[in-house]
Amino acid sequence: MKKLLIITGAGASLEFGMPSVKMIDDLLEEWALSILPLKSDNQKSLYSWVKEELTNYVSQNPNNRLENIINFENLLYTIQNLYSISKDEHWKHFNNRLKPFIELLDFPEVISFRKEKKADSSDFHFLHTYLIDKLLEHFRIKCQSLLVDKKGEIELLQSFFNSLKEEFEIGFINLNYDNVILSALPDLSTSFNKVSGEFSREELYDSNWNFCYHLHGSVYFDMKGGKNTEMHKILWNNDLKSQFSQNSSGRNGNYTSEGLAHLNSNIIAGLDKTNQLLREPFGPYYMQLDKLIFEADSILFMGYGFNDLHLNKIFPFIRYDQNKKRKVVVIDWASDDEDGLNFRHDGWTFGISETIPFNSYEMGNGKSRSPQPISYFKRNKTLEKSYNPEYPLSIWYDGVLEACRNSEKIKDELR
Repeated sequence: MKKLLIITGAGASLEFGMPSVKMIDDLLEEWALSILPLKSDNQKSLYSWVKEELTNYVSQNPNNRLENIINFENLLYTIQNLYSISKDEHWKHFNNRLKPFIELLDFPEVISFRKEKKADSSDFHFLHTYLIDKLLEHFRIKCQSLLVDKKGEIELLQSFFNSLKEEFEIGFINLNYDNVILSALPDLSTSFNKVSGEFSREELYDSNWNFCYHLHGSVYFDMKGGKNTEMHKILWNNDLKSQFSQNSSGRNGNYTSEGLAHLNSNIIAGLDKTNQLLREPFGPYYMQLDKLIFEADSILFMGYGFNDLHLNKIFPFIRYDQNKKRKVVVIDWASDDEDGLNFRHDGWTFGISETIPFNSYEMGNGKSRSPQPISYFKRNKTLEKSYNPEYPLSIWYDGVLEACRNSEKIKDELR
């Protein structure tokens, strides 16, 4: 049986009640305001101060698309850098490689634990760790009631995946923290022992498919710890209502050779993910990717924004493999007033071309080479397709659930 590799991004979970990137940014602003408001304006926080400064800087270039730069992952990374650099200055460690060449802005005064003070490295670190832990708690709450709140949607997704399984062995590279995929297909292997919760390399390196690898972490990841040498060890906890151990602020950081301190968290967020992935189980998952892509006969991207360079750069070899032509399908959502790939030039289309090289001038509706707007494909329940058999690519623009309702059309493109 042929193999189908499925990559799921945030867009694959939106219709199941999970927060969008914009919603997460709003939540982080709300949570930051509760712990580190500005002294000068109690309607703003240290998080919103960083956001405003970054926005003002990025806006100086009119060619920048703010939505691609001013998002919660970029902001968390900026906060993380501010902690690392200002810590070097505050504690006189003299370790950061950039500090000799830059001067930091004057940080604002904040109210921290009811005391007024000028923000320093400890505040940026506290902000970063607090937001990460709150985000994971928020997802767990959402996921606890998923099978009740979105029962019909999960059943539709399950039917779609079961339809794919009639013709393919499937495997998921899941970039989301939520349990949407596992709610639809609970028998997928995660490479964690279901009894002990321990990560199992034996299961990971088994050649069988039917897996779901949570590359950036999961609501089920727990850091109960064990021996002193294993205090940051990640285990699987299937009971989302139980007490989870995360406490990012109370754990040692993971320092890179460049002087950046990453968190020991159950999830990976922010930028510089290639350094963050160097932990179990993230590293073993990541090291399997090239093999899985090579084994795959077809590839399906669901709701992936093509923003993770550490993932994008692994795929292009499939276009130059002389032994196998892999069909590629992208399921996403776009507004009716968007152009097709022939005229669309934004971060999303650039990300696709970087990941799966293709010629936008070879895209059409399968009947005519005349470019069509997104509204055409959504109205006709069809996909935009490449005319070039050497670079097979098809894109569905009407969201995940509507794709599930039109599963045969998706399967036709993957065959």
